[in-house]
Amino acid sequence: MAFVLNDRVKETSTTTGTGSFSLSGAVTGFETFAAGIGNSNTTYYAIAHQTANEFEVGFGTLDGSSANIARTSIISSSNSDTAVNFSAGTKDIFCTLPSSKISLPSPKEYGSSSNPIIITTKVGTKTAAHPYSGQGSSSAYFLNGLESPAIRLSGVDASYKYYYRFDQSHSSNSGHPLRFYLEAAKTTAYTTGVTTNGSPGSAGAYTQIAVDANTPNILFYQCSSHGYMGNHTVSIGNDFNGDVNFRGNASLPDSKKIKIGNSDDLEIYHDGSNSYIDQTGGTGAIVLKAAASGSTLLTNSSSQNIISAGPTTAYLYNSGSVKLETTATGVQTTGTINVNGAYTMPTSDGSANQILETDGSGAVTFVDKPTAGASAGFVIAMAVAL
Repeated sequence: MAFVLNDRVKETSTTTGTGSFSLSGAVTGFETFAAGIGNSNTTYYAIAHQTANEFEVGFGTLDGSSANIARTSIISSSNSDTAVNFSAGTKDIFCTLPSSKISLPSPKEYGSSSNPIIITTKVGTKTAAHPYSGQGSSSAYFLNGLESPAIRLSGVDASYKYYYRFDQSHSSNSGHPLRFYLEAAKTTAYTTGVTTNGSPGSAGAYTQIAVDANTPNILFYQCSSHGYMGNHTVSIGNDFNGDVNFRGNASLPDSKKIKIGNSDDLEIYHDGSNSYIDQTGGTGAIVLKAAASGSTLLTNSSSQNIISAGPTTAYLYNSGSVKLETTATGVQTTGTINVNGAYTMPTSDGSANQILETDGSGAVTFVDKPTAGASAGFVIAMAVAL
């Protein structure tokens, strides 16, 4: 069972009442429902009495031989949009496209796995109207008679995916298997939710895709054997195939995370109290990298409180003032150096031949070298320059 629309499908019927209609055969110049829609399939229909003021438009279901069509749901009618109790006489019944479908913004009927949306696929000669005219194959896919159109796929709920079946039973499809890719050039095949049946060009052959929120928002339908025969599809899923550019803010609620890496190795989030850059997996380092001209990492909007790195020097700030600087020969400090809270080093140099002395209470100063023995207090003879 599948939903099918087709042109010039029209039969007559003498059925009366509100039940299913028995189909009596095609009107001259038209096809039967069996030929144009197919056994057990669904379609939109219109019934018009040839002599009485009775009409009905609805969604119908053909039986297994297309001899009868059930009036599954009524869209509009001469009976206040309910089922018409048709009187005796001949009626025309034909395939139609209800105006309600056109007036709604991009409506799409649900296509289940057992009743997919059928897209009749044929292969013909590529024309200048093709988006890839002059590239790849000289052949093109024609979907429902249109030359390689861009199409939109619906489906967001993983429990109720939308199924689209590209029917390749027409003989022109021989040697042209339709498949899905992430690029028009077919570098990366997309196979999630994609099933195939039979050989293209033979009865029952098709390629089917199930669409939900995790289907890439851009896919390309192309021939696996020849280049640039098809076009692209779009959907409204959460999987973005390509760069994402925001013209406004991207806002996440508390504890919702930006996850980066094939295994979600890095997470960035705010839990309501604190903000985190969390490496949950992997063994590498977290590297903050900037251009050679330098970069600055801030803890607030007004002061450089952590680090600013130029091409050759790194700085440690406190309240906007540099306290530690790397140089080509070592480290330069500004301000006092307190060691473990036990003592504080001088901030200026002493005189020639002076030494450092502690008073035992945390103060270390430069003093003259004693002439004999040691002065009162413990003397530190510095062997290395700070």
